[in-house]
Amino acid sequence: MPPAPVRLRALRAAPPVLALGLAVLACDDPPAPAPGASTAAPPASANAAPAESAAAPPATAEARKREMPPRPVPLGSSGPIQPSAPPEQQMMAIQYTLAMVSPQPTDPLVDKAYLDAILPKLAVAVRTADKGKTPPNPVKATKGNRKIEVDMGKGCTERTPSNLLAQRAGSSLREAFDAGVLVVSCHDALWECHQSTRDPSDVLCHAAPRR
Repeated sequence: MPPAPVRLRALRAAPPVLALGLAVLACDDPPAPAPGASTAAPPASANAAPAESAAAPPATAEARKREMPPRPVPLGSSGPIQPSAPPEQQMMAIQYTLAMVSPQPTDPLVDKAYLDAILPKLAVAVRTADKGKTPPNPVKATKGNRKIEVDMGKGCTERTPSNLLAQRAGSSLREAFDAGVLVVSCHDALWECHQSTRDPSDVLCHAAPRR
């Protein structure tokens, strides 16, 4: 057994070592809550993420509703899309004209009284403006009353639909849109021109020989 003085020195030396050990443990303790913190953090981010994803779909859906397919010619040009145009361009014209007449949730409802009043006026107007032989019953509402089609013998151009409405039938593209009509078109023996009522500059003509 070591002498008493040696044992005393050992006992006196022990507390600093223990204190140092505790200090080391104390230094290691602060990171310990980190797993707890990381466990608590995911619920907060998890709660935030669904809120963002829940809000995103309506915005995306709304943007999708307003999108139009690619135009076969730039906006401001009416074409026409010729019979000799590449098949891809002709398909783009078909898809675009279908989208023109597709209603959006924010579009006005169809005003049947407007249609009942404007169709006879347009029938008189086209017989006056036609440069060929006007077909029987030249004006009709189609596509769920979202489109007014005007058939004529000759003379359908990009300006014909708006001119028939404004100059000969006492109406306008704006009035037609407010009544839920989205497109007014003319169709002669060779061409069909689609006039958007949403945007007066949006007119597209393509070859459409009458069968």
